[in-house]
Amino acid sequence: MANICEIDSNGRTVNRVAASWSGAMTLGVGWAWLDARIGDNRPHRHIAHQISVAIDDEMEIQGSMVTHLACGEAMLIPASMWHSIGPVGTAVRTIYFDPLLEGIFDLDAGREIRRLLNDESRELVAIKNSEEAKLWAMKYSRRNEAGPIDGRLANALLGNEAITSPRMLAKALGLSASRLREIVVHDFGVPPTKLVQWLQLQRAIDALSTSNNLADAAAAGNFADQAHFTRRLVEWFGVTPSAGLSSLDITIVR
Repeated sequence: MANICEIDSNGRTVNRVAASWSGAMTLGVGWAWLDARIGDNRPHRHIAHQISVAIDDEMEIQGSMVTHLACGEAMLIPASMWHSIGPVGTAVRTIYFDPLLEGIFDLDAGREIRRLLNDESRELVAIKNSEEAKLWAMKYSRRNEAGPIDGRLANALLGNEAITSPRMLAKALGLSASRLREIVVHDFGVPPTKLVQWLQLQRAIDALSTSNNLADAAAAGNFADQAHFTRRLVEWFGVTPSAGLSSLDITIVR
């Protein structure tokens, strides 16, 4: 188990075992649904937009400032925005979605954390399963005008062959490295290296859900080793595999 370093009331550094996330997660193509109790998480950011709703108590989102959500309130955390959520033990429902869900980019041009409308929050609280969550995310992603992502890029990312490097992605699209970078940054908001890491993490989590073996998961994601996989998971989701994934019931929908 991972340890967390904290400062106690006397100013001393103390170690404690990281609190694990518990609950259920469904991972699909371009979306994910998390119905869980919050565990420890470090500041992180990812390609997906994140919408979280407080279920049974007040929760907080820490970013450039701390935002408090009352029970039943929901908040949009745009892609690529640094954040963490708490407190530990609070029930939260979260939908993640990226441009692959609907094949469109610029899902939220505002790039600001914002509170959802009351009707939207009530809809989230009422969601009973991952299929309803996916349909809600699809509807929400269409609320603003947005253009389609590059068709060649979408086909390559949705294909059967795992993309393991920017070079491989450029070859699949028949593009130069510079042109690939232009397209990926335009459609996903990150350079190709980061997009490939995002895909690697999803493949690793897929494998971990079936084998529960960290070495197998790292290999499935084409990471150099278990430590490499763990570093990337902390970078993108703020959690280690043991604290963030081991106590979740993970379902893969592809």
